[in-house]
Amino acid sequence: MLQKKSVLARLLANENVTVQQGNYPTASFDVVNRVLNLPNWKDMSSDLYDLLVGHEVSHALHTPSDPKVLNIPNVPFSFVNVVEDIRIEKMIMRKYPGLVANFTRGYDELLEMDLFGIKDKDINVMPFMDKLNIKSKGRAAVEVEFTDEETPYFEKAMAVETFEDVREVVLEIAAWLRSKNEDIEEVSTSQDHPQPGDEDENAESMPGMPSEENTDNDSDQNGQGISSDEQGEDDSESSPSDSDEESDEDGDDETKQPSNGAGSDIHSIIKEASDDVDDLDEVATDMAQHENESMLVESGNKIFARGLTRQEFKDYTTSYSDVLESRINQIMDMQGRFGNSMHNKVLESWKEFEKSSKPVVNLMAKEFEMRKAAYRTKRARTSTKGSIDVNKLHAYKYDDNLFKQVTTLADGKNHGLMMLVDYSGSMSTVMPKVIKQTINLVMFCKRVNIPFQVFGFTSARQDRHSNDRSVTRFDGDQLSLIELYSSKMSKKDLEFAMYSHYIQAIEPWYFQPRLEQLGSTPLNAALMAMKYAIEDFRKNYPVDKMRLVTLTDGDSDSVRYRDGKDVEDVPYGWETPVVTDVNGKMVELKTSYHYSRENTAKILKAVCGNDITAVNFFLADNRSLKQEMWTVFHTDYDAKDEALKKLRKDGVLVLDNVDGYDCKFIIRDNTKAMSAENEDLEVAEGATPAQIAKAFKKFSGSKKGNRLITKKFTEIIA
Repeated sequence: MLQKKSVLARLLANENVTVQQGNYPTASFDVVNRVLNLPNWKDMSSDLYDLLVGHEVSHALHTPSDPKVLNIPNVPFSFVNVVEDIRIEKMIMRKYPGLVANFTRGYDELLEMDLFGIKDKDINVMPFMDKLNIKSKGRAAVEVEFTDEETPYFEKAMAVETFEDVREVVLEIAAWLRSKNEDIEEVSTSQDHPQPGDEDENAESMPGMPSEENTDNDSDQNGQGISSDEQGEDDSESSPSDSDEESDEDGDDETKQPSNGAGSDIHSIIKEASDDVDDLDEVATDMAQHENESMLVESGNKIFARGLTRQEFKDYTTSYSDVLESRINQIMDMQGRFGNSMHNKVLESWKEFEKSSKPVVNLMAKEFEMRKAAYRTKRARTSTKGSIDVNKLHAYKYDDNLFKQVTTLADGKNHGLMMLVDYSGSMSTVMPKVIKQTINLVMFCKRVNIPFQVFGFTSARQDRHSNDRSVTRFDGDQLSLIELYSSKMSKKDLEFAMYSHYIQAIEPWYFQPRLEQLGSTPLNAALMAMKYAIEDFRKNYPVDKMRLVTLTDGDSDSVRYRDGKDVEDVPYGWETPVVTDVNGKMVELKTSYHYSRENTAKILKAVCGNDITAVNFFLADNRSLKQEMWTVFHTDYDAKDEALKKLRKDGVLVLDNVDGYDCKFIIRDNTKAMSAENEDLEVAEGATPAQIAKAFKKFSGSKKGNRLITKKFTEIIA
């Protein structure tokens, strides 16, 4: 949602404004830095979201940012806010007529929520500014009656076009309301202080009332009903206005608009630019709106953290050209230390590996092509009408099919493969097998013409902590994405990439390029980054069936985030859930390592959606296998035992819909199923027929796991 509204805000503003979501109490626009701050709103309708974004963008476009311009002396800030809202909403809807319906339906929702605090109240007996505020926002959805005296001011407020018009209207309204208050005070004063001869005959006995004699003297001295000194005493003793003013001042302190840390959002500027006014009340419905906007914000027991940005994805990624350059330097260093002897040994081994890999790759390609052909045949359509086949006219009495038939085969789907390989330290013992399997997979993709991209993921070697504290963000600074293979590679680069990668498999102690050193397991950060990798991939290739494959031997590192200024006044603890934007979806993550697998499933769902198939190859040692069996089967011991038997027999256990993956392959790290090479059939010289049969059975069994992986994997890919 945030991604879509970021685009909406930029389009509405006609500029590349920054849109960031944070732990703010309400939406605001930083007019100096051109940043639209959006709170972590609850799930709400698209209309209400468009209303809130459009309103703030229009403030950014049309409301002056200079407090001196906004300063309207002796006018409450809510007066300015109400009339200015009328102007800026009118202007944004005039520019983008499609927003009219969104604003109408959005304000209907806000009225239903009682955001303005008018539930069970008669709006027609409320002060004029409240009636103006509700009518201007609710429009046809609310019926508000204006008196003949109020109507001209209502029409003037609704007709404002410039901020100068706003200034003139609020000054005129304020002057009119003051004159009404003075008339009321005069009537009240005449009732409280009757003329001589009209007072009650018992007035002398009432405490605090001046005598007739004193009144005459006061009139002579000051030309007033009472002296200035006695007026002060009278005010302090009996005037209700003082206590009202004190309560108003206290109320102002409680209802000040928060600056949200921006320091220059529109509502703060309007308030700061307005002088304190004692004789006119603030607009109660406007104050209630800004106080009640917290109803729209997600519960305070959660923290919002900005997800990985595209710029961070670029910063964390090492391109394949840099990887190959690093390997060239490593090869030159190895040759300098060992001469050509090691190089010749590696080259000979590579040729043998290529030769042994061909049957495996061919098997995968054959399986893939068969499934593609089955897909096309199953969806083939044969026409039963069209041009008459003259060669069948003689059979018209017993055959209704006289038309030429045309069979149309369904178009095959375009496939694409994205792969993440775990480069954590715990993978060191199985990395040679992993590298060989990865090379085979790349050979397969090249063989059947599937576009592909393979990344290794590990922790960064350098400190990349950003000093940006504008908003709380997901911490991916430790992520390092290494582009190992890509369809964009030339034939020469791809061959060298596979060869130099293979060297790491057979000489891991002597050949370890700096960029590919093993670290930790930031899987969740890598998956979040895949959003941008997949976007770029799909721009380059017209992919219908996208597959995301991960190869890991454990769970991801725990989720971390970095505090921003938006949480300075927000109470939270280390167990507080973190709501993060992942691919435009709000995902609630937990920072404890125990929830890493749960976090992975949520991120996968957000990144992959319904059109990307997620597959995991999980390499398990004895310890991680026990943990995996417990996590998957819990106390279902019968199912667990059956799964272990199958794993021991086939070397691989295939599970569907586990941990956010559509398919999960659990493979023992020491099994021959991880080998990417075909074993030779070994038969001793002079072996009997029984011994030959036994050797062949063993040979076939050793290939079963590999064939199972091949068959199941190509089924998923196809």
